[in-house]
Amino acid sequence: MPVTLSRGVPTAVVSAPRPPTARHAAVFECHNPADGEEVRPQDARRVSQIRRIGRAALRKWGFHGAVDDAELIISELVTNAIENGSGCSVGFSISCVGTTVRIEVADGSHSRPQVRRRGGLYEEGGRGLVLIEHLASAWGTSEDGTRTWCELQLGEDLEGEPS
Repeated sequence: MPVTLSRGVPTAVVSAPRPPTARHAAVFECHNPADGEEVRPQDARRVSQIRRIGRAALRKWGFHGAVDDAELIISELVTNAIENGSGCSVGFSISCVGTTVRIEVADGSHSRPQVRRRGGLYEEGGRGLVLIEHLASAWGTSEDGTRTWCELQLGEDLEGEPS
């Protein structure tokens, strides 16, 4: 056990153990835009709100080094759900089991997202799942296609301790 000095007195440093299983979830209502229709500003703001929930969970669990990758994945999955989902709500969850973090987004749509390998240089969309495929250790959809998930397999060499 590491020992540190506090005002010249040796004290043992004990880190809090990471919970064996932990989960945070959120559900929000949204309006899925029709073809050619813009996403409503209040729905677009949900992406950053959900990113903050994910960031806070990862920091709480001590996965400080995974925050950037997870935020990018969360942004892509939630944006896809808002833009392409068929339900009136989007569900989000982030969970931790050991060193595996799982991110899930449900959008009510039964169509499965497809990775587009080719796109025009100036196209705004179509690259999200390529990024997720690169960053995640695994990803997929539920059997009914309503939920897209991905997993980040994180090593034991964590930055910082859980809070």
